[in-house]
Amino acid sequence: MSKQSHDNESHDKVFFKIFSLVMGGLFGIFFLCIVVARIITPARELDAAGLAKIEAATAPVGEVVTDPAALELKLAANKPARAAYTGEQVVTKVCAACHQTGMLNAPKIGDKGEWAKRKGAAGGLDGLVKLAIKGINQMPARGGDSDLSDDEIKAAVEFILSK
Repeated sequence: MSKQSHDNESHDKVFFKIFSLVMGGLFGIFFLCIVVARIITPARELDAAGLAKIEAATAPVGEVVTDPAALELKLAANKPARAAYTGEQVVTKVCAACHQTGMLNAPKIGDKGEWAKRKGAAGGLDGLVKLAIKGINQMPARGGDSDLSDDEIKAAVEFILSK
């Protein structure tokens, strides 16, 4: 082994020893500061208002509902109450978009022959109402407005049939 490599190893050992002592001293000072700060800082009890602020700040923003039945209940609870629509209001609000023009092969309002044929094929008024509630072909359930009740759908079907 050469003298230079022996000097380098010796130098490395000395450096590592001094570095370890300095780092140990710094960590010691750090922990000493923490202990002294704990001793000289008085313990505080949070009051009710402070705890309420913390609760409000850390409360969850929302919740995830994966059960369809529970989701329906939650959505129903958040809906504002409204008066029931008449058949004419439902037709104007929802049905006329397709049934006024015959869009997507929807039977037009006032086409008595087409409506009589569909009424017969569906099993009468109740059959047409059931189809309107669950949807048929391109027509979504309840005409696309899930807020409509069964009675409102029935009133709309009766209104269309009367035209």
